[in-house]
Amino acid sequence: MSTHSLLSPSSAHRWMACPGSMSFPENREQGESNSYADDGTATHAWASEALTVGWSPVGSTRFVNGTEYTLDEERAARIQGYIDYVRQHAIGGHLFVEVKVDLSDTLGSGEGGTADAAIAIPHSRSAAIIDLKDGSGEKVFASYCIEPATDTTPEIREPNPQLAFYALGMLPSLELFGPVDSVTLAIYQPKLNHIDEYPISIEDLRAFGERAELAAEKARVAANARASHLISEYFQPGAKQCRWCRAKTRCQALEKFIADEVRADFETIAATGATIPAKSTDLATAYVAVPLIEQWCVAVKAEMQRRVADGESIIGPDGKPYKYVEGKEGARKWRDEKTAEEALLGQLPREKVYTEPKVITAPVAAKLLNKKATAALWTDIFEPLISRPRGQPILVMGSDDRPAFTGVAKTDDFQDELSQ
Repeated sequence: MSTHSLLSPSSAHRWMACPGSMSFPENREQGESNSYADDGTATHAWASEALTVGWSPVGSTRFVNGTEYTLDEERAARIQGYIDYVRQHAIGGHLFVEVKVDLSDTLGSGEGGTADAAIAIPHSRSAAIIDLKDGSGEKVFASYCIEPATDTTPEIREPNPQLAFYALGMLPSLELFGPVDSVTLAIYQPKLNHIDEYPISIEDLRAFGERAELAAEKARVAANARASHLISEYFQPGAKQCRWCRAKTRCQALEKFIADEVRADFETIAATGATIPAKSTDLATAYVAVPLIEQWCVAVKAEMQRRVADGESIIGPDGKPYKYVEGKEGARKWRDEKTAEEALLGQLPREKVYTEPKVITAPVAAKLLNKKATAALWTDIFEPLISRPRGQPILVMGSDDRPAFTGVAKTDDFQDELSQ
């Protein structure tokens, strides 16, 4: 199995929805690691070790890409929660930990990934695939709604493709312990106190595999072609698939999509601004496109800044190249606080030189006390001392399961969930 999959399960949400994205070289390359990914790698390594050979002591360190990470109490508590969750599901079953998954049959030779935990449960003719997500950026779900329910039709959901691929790849091994009728796909995300599960039948799982094979075929064609040589059906812009696409600043399909949605070409927008749709139906359609347009705007700004910083001459509408200038000065700080203190005491009354001590905030206190050793103390003594304002109203589609907001709010108080 290759060390880097062309059609990686973790990026399947992009290449399955938009096979044409694979025509851009940057989407075929393995992304550089970063501190967040490396920190997650360290957590996964300790979690795998704890499930198989036993715990490392708190205070243990591990190097990932040259950076040292420490198993402190907070990380240990997150891992313990994951271990408890996995072992609970594995009662009476057979557990696989950090297992290499071969996806050659579905995605082609050499393709695969690594499942954090897979469990065969013979007594219920079922199985489970559990993925540990140690990030705190946003919640990840085991399934996604692709068509909301109506008065006459049920909601249609799709499995998280990464988990579904692991389930497909592990199925031959899981079936060695007996027939499997369904698989529970699960996301465990401790930093956000988030667990999501999605049971999927083997029939639906195999149907997903068939769709994936067709998408993989298209993605491989695209990977060996130029974007300009592909027909339009290969490109399907959308918030989910475009979010992590590294080529969105130069994707003509996305540019056309945005121009169509704002009802104007970019020269017109620069001169007069975009026109807001008058009809409510058009406004609703445009509103759904907002997250994708925002992603594109962020990507364009980042790419522009990077190129100018690298010395590339990019000519603006004024006929001159863009340049960096010094922005607003930062906040003033004492060069030497002790020297400043002595000088102030020579000029001001003592009570004006010092600020009053402040009690630490509830989130800081939670980080210090809401741990395994002091969890009961935190719950009994400190949680009753905490108040939390109601969430602000968020505009969502009518198919959303949450009850309608019943409080009083001004228009300025509303949040926009589309860009969350």
